Amino acid sequence: MMKIKGLVFDFDGLILDTETGEVKIWEKILQQFGLVLPMDQYLQYVGHATDNQFVQNILHDLGLTDAQIQSALIEYENLFSTSDFFKTPREGIREFIQSGKGNGFNLGIASNSYSDWVIGHLQNLDLEQFFNPICTREAVSNSKPDPELYNLVLRKWNFLPQEVLAFEDSPNGILAAKNAGIFCIAVPNPLTANMDNSAADLLFNSFTEMDLHQITHGLKK
Repeated sequence: MMKIKGLVFDFDGLILDTETGEVKIWEKILQQFGLVLPMDQYLQYVGHATDNQFVQNILHDLGLTDAQIQSALIEYENLFSTSDFFKTPREGIREFIQSGKGNGFNLGIASNSYSDWVIGHLQNLDLEQFFNPICTREAVSNSKPDPELYNLVLRKWNFLPQEVLAFEDSPNGILAAKNAGIFCIAVPNPLTANMDNSAADLLFNSFTEMDLHQITHGLKK
């Protein structure tokens, strides 16, 4: 394998665990209606570019009226904006990012979310300065699992797939990286740990378990 020059990260669920936080909020809201979030249905959309329309469809399927759905959406926005859950990155990710940058790797983002969302959260976490490029869904025609986002990062760096590692947290993102020919390391969050992440080349429970030097050194053997 060629020398690793770049590290490409997904954002939602990997750097900031918005996915688990969103589920907790929806569970809290649905409790008020005496309802339970159907996780099997919800998990089908995790990691996809959905604009959360699927959540409205779930609420409708659960029997909520249009007025109740609108009320639930407003409450969701209020809870999301005030929750501490979205103010702290995943354990070990900040140190991992700093280690990667400090060791001379290029760091990039490939996310199915919009740039305002990703860059806004990265700025709030004081992490934006580590990443270039930050490639998001409006920059491509096809979202993950299509490899277009990863291919865009490769073009901007002028790197080969064999010179890059991808970090993802869910099957959809893993497939996108693999479709681009990139070695993919999965670090599932509590929500996506229940999904089939077996297509990843390596899997860790947390960034605290990883040693970047050992990984890159091992791949060169």
